[in-house]
This record gives sequence, C-alpha cells and structure tokens, in this order.
Amino acid sequence: MKYLFCFVLLLLSSEIKAQEIGANFNHNPEIIEFEYLRKTPVEWVRTTPYIFEYIQGERNPATDEGLAKLIEANRQGYKVAFGFRWDFAKHKIRIPQPGSPEEKQYFAMATKILERVGLYIHIFKLGNEPNLETLREDKLADKQGTVPLVRFTERLLTEVVNPFYEANKTVARPDIYVGSLPRLFLKEEQINAGVLGLIKLAETRKDIKGLSVHLHISDSTEMEEAFRFVRSNMPTKPIIIPEFSLFRLYNQHVSDSLGDSERGLAFCKKYKYSPSTKLYQWYSKANTERVTAQEWEDMFYSRTWFPQHFMKTYYRYFQKYGVVLATYGYLSQSAPQQMGPNSPTWFINPIFPMKSLKTQPDGSYTPNPLWFDDFNEITNQGKKTKSKK
Repeated sequence: MKYLFCFVLLLLSSEIKAQEIGANFNHNPEIIEFEYLRKTPVEWVRTTPYIFEYIQGERNPATDEGLAKLIEANRQGYKVAFGFRWDFAKHKIRIPQPGSPEEKQYFAMATKILERVGLYIHIFKLGNEPNLETLREDKLADKQGTVPLVRFTERLLTEVVNPFYEANKTVARPDIYVGSLPRLFLKEEQINAGVLGLIKLAETRKDIKGLSVHLHISDSTEMEEAFRFVRSNMPTKPIIIPEFSLFRLYNQHVSDSLGDSERGLAFCKKYKYSPSTKLYQWYSKANTERVTAQEWEDMFYSRTWFPQHFMKTYYRYFQKYGVVLATYGYLSQSAPQQMGPNSPTWFINPIFPMKSLKTQPDGSYTPNPLWFDDFNEITNQGKKTKSKK
C-alpha cells in the first residue's frame, strides 16, 4: 500500500501541473471589490452564499447584489467558483426526503439562482462544509444503508445542476466538485458515513470532476493527514481547496500573554504594553481602533509559535497532492471588537484585513504584511504552471 501511494503521488505530480490561487469571499459575494482584486494577480473568485437566505425570502435571486457582483466578476475576466451553503444544522432542519414539498422548494430556489448565474461560473460545488452544516442523524446510514446527506447531494446534481446545463446547451458546463469537507485529519470525520459517502460520490461519478476540501489547521501534520485520507479514498481525481488558514493554531493562543517570551517582552517595550496583556485584549484593540501594519507584523513575529511564510508551505502540499485551485480569504468579514478567551480569530487571515489595520495615507486598505508578498508569489507561480500545462 505504501508503494502504491507513492506511485499515485508520482502520477499526480506528472499529470496535474497547475496549482492556481484565487480570492475567497465566503458567503458574502456582495463584498467583492474589484479595485482590490486588481492589486493581486488572482484570476479566480470563490463564493458560497447561504441558500436559506433566499429560500426564506431574505434575499431575492433576481435582484441580489451579491449575485450581481459575481456576474460582474466574470464579465471583468475572473473565473468563478460557486456553490450553496446548505446550513441545515444552523436552522435545525432535517434533510428533506426525495420528492417531498420541502425538497421541491429548495431545488426550485437553487434552479432560480442558477438561472441567473449559471452562465458565469466555472466551478460548481455541491455544498459547503456539509459535515458541519448537517444534523448528525442525516450523516448516518439509515436502515436501508442510505445516508441522507449523500443522497441529497447527488440529487442536487441530478435534479438541479445537470438538468439546467442540459437545457442550456449553449452555456458551458462548469466542473462539478463535491464538498467542501473540513477537518478531514480528525478520526471522527474519517469514519463518518456522510464524509465517506461524499468522497465515494466524487470518486465514482464521471460527471463529477473531483473533491473540495477545507484546510483550517494548526500545523502541517494535520494537512498531511487530511490529504493522506483523501488520496486513500480518491487516488487521482483533482482536489480544490476553497478555504485554508491557520485558524486552529491562532485559537490555541488567544489567551497567551504578550510578554511570554523575550521577543514578546521586546514588543511590549516598543509599543508600551503591559507584559501581562492577553492576546485577545490586543486583538480587541486592533479590531476597535485598528493598528499599523508595522505593529501587526511585529506582534505576530514576536510569537514563538507563529510560522512565517506558511503560504509557501501550503503551496508545496498543493503541488504534492494534486490541488488544482485554492482560494484564500481576501477581505475582512468577521472582526469582533470585544474579543475574549474563546472568540474566533478569522480576522487574522485576510489579504486585506481592513477591519484591523489602519488605512494607507491615500485612504486605501492596507495589505496584510504577514503574507501579502507570499500570496502574490504563489499566485504568479500557479499562473506559470498553468501556462506550461
């Protein structure tokens, strides 16, 4: 098995050459800003709006600003990765039975959205973090051996996506990916019937291009394990990574003191903080008052646990495991002003963390000094490998 796995990796490295990098806007396509997209060499944008916001009437697919931004992105020359976030667990909703009124309602709305944006997308993802967004009972096999999550995902393809493109033959059919699946380094996910069923669906259906995976990790061993698990179940089909970050690592250190090391003490002295100041207190200041890019960079570089140039590490894994596209958080979305010991740290990631960094002299958003240059470098590297393919 070990030698077979090595052979598969060799096959992937010889057949799949392009590892493109793009901009991720998560569930808020309305925040796409073309002025800032043009500040990096990205050619892809990715978004996955909450479909229940449309189903429940909060958004109108015919007039929604976010969908308009997606269409405009394509018209301006960007390729679009798109899908829906079926957040059943958030709304405490069971996955509907095939042919039920609820399923018909959901699929009718999905079709309406496709009717507006289907012409403009290049990748369609059959879900987003379904192993987190689905109630537990719908990720388990029933008495007939059917997993409701897997059945629903396949029916989304056969009842919505395929019929739309079959009825609109002049519209180019996008590549279809299953996912996106996070936390695949955890044993509980690796034995979950829903997760295994979705990967099998991606592997066995010819009309599915591959698998979509999220890599929010604390270290590279978790990334290695996630890829190992995927490749043991889907050896050669392409992988895309719509989200990746060190979010789990940041969360482990939210309660650290600023002055917990020599470098930390030097940072405190330079910026006049008490060494006992907690990191979440400094985050609160950044998200409330905003800090300079220099202070932001100095603070993270004072952390003994912070891995510099982590984007290049990710990219090496993308090359090794046959990732054809990865998109990274681009503009700030959530940035809590009152951080606590258990507050989420997504705001650290964006290429333009405008809710945490002071603007530049001309009023424009300041790039994230932690990885702006590396992001541009790996994006250009992906474009070069694509052109050689």
